[in-house]
Amino acid sequence: MDAVTVRTDDVDQARAEVGRVFCPHRLIPQAGVQSVHLRMAARRVGGVGVIDLDYGQAVRIQPPALETFYLVQIPRAGNTVVRHGGHTVTSTPGVASVLSPYDPSDMHWSEGSPHRIFYADRRSVDRELARLLGRPVDDPVRFDVGMAMTTSTAQAWARGVAFLADELSQPMDASLFDHPQVAARFEQGLIGQLLLAHRHTHSDLLAEQGNHPNPGRLVRRACALISDHHGEALTVGDVAQALRVSVRTLQDCFRRELRTTPTAYLRACRLDAAHRALRGAEPGASVTTVALQHGFVHLGRFATEYRMRFGETPSTTLRR
Repeated sequence: MDAVTVRTDDVDQARAEVGRVFCPHRLIPQAGVQSVHLRMAARRVGGVGVIDLDYGQAVRIQPPALETFYLVQIPRAGNTVVRHGGHTVTSTPGVASVLSPYDPSDMHWSEGSPHRIFYADRRSVDRELARLLGRPVDDPVRFDVGMAMTTSTAQAWARGVAFLADELSQPMDASLFDHPQVAARFEQGLIGQLLLAHRHTHSDLLAEQGNHPNPGRLVRRACALISDHHGEALTVGDVAQALRVSVRTLQDCFRRELRTTPTAYLRACRLDAAHRALRGAEPGASVTTVALQHGFVHLGRFATEYRMRFGETPSTTLRR
């Protein structure tokens, strides 16, 4: 994991330090502003990151095309006027701004507008879209500039970003994301949720209903794949990609054939495997270690789902 913390009142230093985290850009204090009060904490793991950024003053920021990454910028207070890709949006705590890698931007941050910024590597976004669709796409992914943060899907995604920020703030060797498979799985889920929660140039493809000529055979192949590989950093997108179908097609077939979802089936396989591991654990083993080994990042949720499935807590199974 990478982490950078910066505090400065000097405009030139602020420009340089923020430029090192993002890219070189123009930073112009607004009329009557002589200095800034920059506070920045940038944390990153794999292809995603969270940057908490506050200039403390009204500034104008003009980055070129980002080229290799996307940014979702969420003001915690105040407002920001963002011009990007031929569109203008006034960003507030209820409306994030989304910058795609292909166009320059012109932004006016008001005084007192600290932002939480989600960073996503362009290649990670392309890979996750290919997983969701079951095939790669040639056209670039361009998000709408304004993202409403009041919808249930956007709020669920924002909770994931908050969880990412909290874990990346933990001391070394104390974060769930110190485990590479856990970090990779969470990265895929967070980017996948963004692709489903916010409008972009491939949203219509993701929304298409999937029709498969042999849903029973597809589900059997998917179940076999999940049973054989549930202990790996496997996502539903990976399963769909391996079977050359979209995630929507896979979901529809599971609902028709098994009256469940691929996610629920994968979770059940992992719960069963964790149950077996806890029953056969050596002295000194911990519930946390077993949960992480089987892909469960949210330990409270793991305990709840485990108890619902087996009628006892993971620690009770471990003590037997």
